[in-house]
Amino acid sequence: MTEDIKRSVYLQIEKRKKEIEEWLKKLVSIPSENRYPDGFEADAQNFIEDECRKCGLEVDTFLPTDIRNIEKHDYWLSGRNYGNGRKNVIARWKGDSGGKSVLLSGHVDVAPFEPDNWKETRPFVPVIKEGRLYGRGAADMKGGLAASFWAVKILRESGYMPAGDIIFESLVDEEFAGGNGTLAARLKGYNTDFAIVTEPTRMEICTACPGAILGELIIRGNAGIPYMGQPIYNPIDGASRAICFFEEWIKYWRDKNKHELFLEKGKELNYLLWDISTRVSDELIQMGTPAIVKISWVVWVSPGTSEEYFFKEFRKFWNEKARQDEVLKNFDLEIKQTFHFVRPWQTDGSSEGIDTIIRSYSDYTDKKADIAGATFSCDMAIYGDVGRIPVILLGPRGDNLHGSDEWVLLEDIYNLIGIFILFIKDWCK
Repeated sequence: MTEDIKRSVYLQIEKRKKEIEEWLKKLVSIPSENRYPDGFEADAQNFIEDECRKCGLEVDTFLPTDIRNIEKHDYWLSGRNYGNGRKNVIARWKGDSGGKSVLLSGHVDVAPFEPDNWKETRPFVPVIKEGRLYGRGAADMKGGLAASFWAVKILRESGYMPAGDIIFESLVDEEFAGGNGTLAARLKGYNTDFAIVTEPTRMEICTACPGAILGELIIRGNAGIPYMGQPIYNPIDGASRAICFFEEWIKYWRDKNKHELFLEKGKELNYLLWDISTRVSDELIQMGTPAIVKISWVVWVSPGTSEEYFFKEFRKFWNEKARQDEVLKNFDLEIKQTFHFVRPWQTDGSSEGIDTIIRSYSDYTDKKADIAGATFSCDMAIYGDVGRIPVILLGPRGDNLHGSDEWVLLEDIYNLIGIFILFIKDWCK
């Protein structure tokens, strides 16, 4: 790549920064929350569809459930509702001579805005402060969607003509261990020679992501109050012990489930406890010892790990604690899986597309591209396993994802647009 090409791309982005900011603010201002089992992506998808049509792209929209027999697929997650216009938006720019194709992909659904302790702004009132754009979904992942869209838009308006197809897609239902939107797009045939998913990787090129297993640890005792002096063991005490043991578990699991991309500080496999409840459906709980406590958890696993191997180790760990611990031995412990396995994935590092994105990154930013594993699970396996696409993750820096005052760094959005433009010019030829 010549310096003249880089300079030209830089200037095109520079003069349109305000437009890009306003476009992203508009998208963030449209609530597209995933409130499992429902989702409210329709208005945001209508906006993106209109913008793609204005660019002259060939647009296809469809619900995940429009795909025949999709519910029978191993990757399908049942129990989601699609009756309120939760459609995928796929925009294709057809190449003119059969060159290599690329997919720029992301999801438009965002996590619910609660807990409502936002301070910088309201969740869907985006503001820019010191180069950061605040708002729900700014980083996860409307910032990445904006970078993909504007790379395509700037290329089209510059008169460029690709030899291979360029597909930009905005998908529904990724949050809450989803993936049905991604699955539908792959099954409908929108698969390419390479894919870039713009999850917020903090500008690292991620060739792998961990998987996520979600479940409940259920601690059962006997409800009541010890009026007659007989001990009634409180499962809340058991839950207190179990919470402490999760720290011991993750150290054990990191040792058993090592992977070269998930060893350094901040990249280690982790766990999350996200809910504790004593309720069984809508039963009224009296002031007494509850019958059960449910601890909802997520544990991340390395690429190459199966559900069977995880649960074998997980059950062995907790069975041992239930036998040996003076508190836990008074209760019955049950391990229950919830949602479905969000599979891990690793793309073959010899992929030609990886070499090309590394080169485009370095050429545009004058910085060395870091190859890494993502710190989060996502739909990467659906692109790789179902679509048979070599796939990487590359997205902006940001913080407070799924929390209050979520933000994305605007500088990274501009740099990603430039990187994607250079990649397309090098790849789709």
